[in-house]
Amino acid sequence: MATVPEQRGGAARSALLVLLLLALLGVVAFLLSERNARQWFLVWEGGALNVKKGIFAPMGRTSFKTDDPGQALAYSPLRPPAGWKGEEERIFEDRAALDTALYELLAKWARDDLATEKPESVERALSWLARADRLAGLTSVQREDLRTLRAESGYFEARGLLDRAADALRQARERLRLTSSTASPHAGEAGEALRRLEPTLDELYQASRALGAGVTQAPPAPPPRAEGQPAPAPQPGVSPAP
Repeated sequence: MATVPEQRGGAARSALLVLLLLALLGVVAFLLSERNARQWFLVWEGGALNVKKGIFAPMGRTSFKTDDPGQALAYSPLRPPAGWKGEEERIFEDRAALDTALYELLAKWARDDLATEKPESVERALSWLARADRLAGLTSVQREDLRTLRAESGYFEARGLLDRAADALRQARERLRLTSSTASPHAGEAGEALRRLEPTLDELYQASRALGAGVTQAPPAPPPRAEGQPAPAPQPGVSPAP
């Protein structure tokens, strides 16, 4: 039969073992919480890829939130193009790994959209690239790839800008024509501006043709001028009417 000291010693050892076990469990829980807090998640929810951040607990995550507008754009819910099929969830050990994976998706979608050369697809490709440009954790190879994609998209951006410029100048020409053909006190100024605008429109048309942009009509010849209105200068390469 155990003596009282022996019983007390056994109880003390048992208590010490329990304390050691609890301390070990605490360390394990802390390490798991620390690791989980560093992790990032890409989760398919509500028809979009959502970026989530681990919390300081062995398990659990929350939607990533930030007051930085650049990061908010980079990590906002991402809606893939129609027909895209990907993994329901991906886990990354740090933000750099998340950025690398996000870039691969964005770059692929941008290339596919640019290849169509359709204005609406090109606009979407530009949004993919704008988002990719805000990812801080890209590799040097990805940075160079992004620069190449930016150069390629610049061609289509130029085409779009030419189209919009041509449309704005056409509208300006029509308004100048209307003013110059009336008794408005600004008729003379409008006629002079119209005379200077016509060669610009012709040059814009030639530049658009060189890029294959959507400006498909050369600017028509100006209408007959009103009495007393200055004669328009001949367009480059066009003989003046007799």
